[in-house]
Amino acid sequence: MKKSFLLVTILACATLIAASAHASQLGVKVGNLAPEFSFQDTSGKWVSLSDFRGKKVFLFSWATWCRCREQLPALQAFYEKYKSAGFEVIAVASDSQGLKWVKPFLDRAGAKYVSLIDPNNELPVKYNFVATENGFLIDEGGVIRMSIIGFDIRKEENLKELQAAMKKDYAVSDPAERKSLDELIASYEKGLAAHPEAFPKRLELAELYRRKGDLKNTEATLRKAVEQKSRNAEAHFRLGVTLYQQGKTREGVAEWEKAYKLDSGNYIYMRNIEAYYEPEKFYEEFMKD
Repeated sequence: MKKSFLLVTILACATLIAASAHASQLGVKVGNLAPEFSFQDTSGKWVSLSDFRGKKVFLFSWATWCRCREQLPALQAFYEKYKSAGFEVIAVASDSQGLKWVKPFLDRAGAKYVSLIDPNNELPVKYNFVATENGFLIDEGGVIRMSIIGFDIRKEENLKELQAAMKKDYAVSDPAERKSLDELIASYEKGLAAHPEAFPKRLELAELYRRKGDLKNTEATLRKAVEQKSRNAEAHFRLGVTLYQQGKTREGVAEWEKAYKLDSGNYIYMRNIEAYYEPEKFYEEFMKD
């Protein structure tokens, strides 16, 4: 496995170089409404972006298997400086093994900002990036005001751009009425019953079941998604996460590998698999004897 990942890593680096050449095509468009997301924090509580309407939010994407983890202490210092001004930091970790490795890095950094875990690779899909680290400023009304792919808060030019965007006043509209989780699930179930071919809605329904803590229906829905589109990497990866979360580790990792085979340029898939097989490469300092 390690030998195969050496080649994979080389290919992934080539992919990143190509992606960096087209960085302007990545990220989300400034001026558009920020895509909604809901992830669990380190205590297991579900947190949504819309929970922070009325505040400016700096959204930071990172992962434990990425050198971007080195930014966490600097991010905490930044948060301490600005938190009293109606400002929030949300750091989202793209870690498919969940809290296991995320918490040690957050603890070491003394992180007090909102820290969420995205095991399913949802944020990269919603915010259009192929690798961590990235930064987005979202205004009080939920609109994107800054989008930087390859963001590093320790770089003066990145920090100045973020500070400048934070100082601006933006018009805020009233947020749309939010439906309860049960109402959303019922709506999606009804829609899929009428239009079973609606593949994106099936993936969204699976995530609603996950938020409810119903992993049995999450798994069943994702298995239907895989049957519907057997070559869809996203469905395989999410199914793998669901299996992993239920303790079906080998079966789950096998689904991650299927996803990566279907989307071999996906750096985040590759790194999550690599972190599972070679934890000492990324987490040696936290591994027990």
